Amino acid sequence: MDKTLNAPIINESFSRSEQALDRIARQLPHMPRQEIILTRLYYHVLGYLSDYFNAELKQHGLNETIWMALMVLYTRDNETIFPSDLSEALSFSRTNATRVVDDLVEQGWVERIPCPVDRRKTRLALTEAGREFINGILPERHRQLRTLWDEFSTDEKNSMEHLLRKLLARLGG
Repeated sequence: MDKTLNAPIINESFSRSEQALDRIARQLPHMPRQEIILTRLYYHVLGYLSDYFNAELKQHGLNETIWMALMVLYTRDNETIFPSDLSEALSFSRTNATRVVDDLVEQGWVERIPCPVDRRKTRLALTEAGREFINGILPERHRQLRTLWDEFSTDEKNSMEHLLRKLLARLGG
């Protein structure tokens, strides 16, 4: 098992939150306990999930945000995108997207290409160095994903995907 997967510690950390919630529930019996637990579990898992992926990416001078921006470019036709589309694809503010793009350009993984039709627009393009960098890390990332999900059956993963998509649709995403 991956050394960053430490279930007993993670479960214990949530257990303390659950115990605190149970104390409050005794005072507020009509409180939507399960809904609160589900929401808190989601946030709790999200933090650990981010830490899990960022631990591996850190050795490459990356974080999940930079990696996801690279992957968006990597999967686009011609490996190009407008900064505003990148911002939308990652649900980033334009300010945060600009910071991410600046990092990508500084590393030499992305270049800004002026739009020939509109001088105000710039297109982002993945460089050969960026492509090589991604291709070098992908096997490691795939291994990490398989390790994370290897104790879940196909049915469990399908159910989780369905439920998360349902929640996303409920939130308007």
